[in-house]
Amino acid sequence: MVTHTDRPAPLGRAEATTHDGESARDVYDRSSLRGDFMVMIAGQTPEDFERYAPESRYCDYIDGIVYMPSPATDRHQDQVGFLFDLLNGFRCERGGGAVRMGPAVLRLSDQWQPEPDLFVRPGEEAGQPRPPCLLVIEILSPSTRNHDLGPKLSVYKASGIPEIWLFDERDRTVIVERQVGDGYRREQRTEGRLDSTALPGYWLDVAWLWADPLPNPRRCLERILAGPPA
Repeated sequence: MVTHTDRPAPLGRAEATTHDGESARDVYDRSSLRGDFMVMIAGQTPEDFERYAPESRYCDYIDGIVYMPSPATDRHQDQVGFLFDLLNGFRCERGGGAVRMGPAVLRLSDQWQPEPDLFVRPGEEAGQPRPPCLLVIEILSPSTRNHDLGPKLSVYKASGIPEIWLFDERDRTVIVERQVGDGYRREQRTEGRLDSTALPGYWLDVAWLWADPLPNPRRCLERILAGPPA
């Protein structure tokens, strides 16, 4: 099933299912599709996802359904690369953990295998229980908006990820979900400084993500490492 997202629409379930090697690859192939869309393939197993999902394209596996959005735009990838440079530069200077960007899989369980735009894994600390990742970042797009704010966000929260950032360029807003006790508290930022609670000392200026062209990441990293402005 292909859901076009020129106009936001609720996500449905796909009926196309196959376990034949050749036809399965065809089902997972989106090369002929144009526009903003979300392909959903139901009845899939973790093994199907591992075997047939294209390594170079974003895909999510959630509760037996593979979600495959339209290819990312240049703008989207520029924003992801910019944030990766900031996060990885911060990690290199301050140590700990690892930064990954899509289409790397965040394996939360056999049935929950999303591919965030960016995520930060915790460092290895003997004897310390750690969450599967510290911070997840998604950049909303027309084809992923409903999915990122719906089933994907639900999976992140059910897995106990401490902090989730969702950048919405359409509304120039950052949606922040932070774990508080047994639940989550939502905040929305349209401007100013955004501080991470999961990565102490890491912050950014929300306006950086809306700039076109994007600012020099090295200069922004220098500001981050110098500490937030008073």
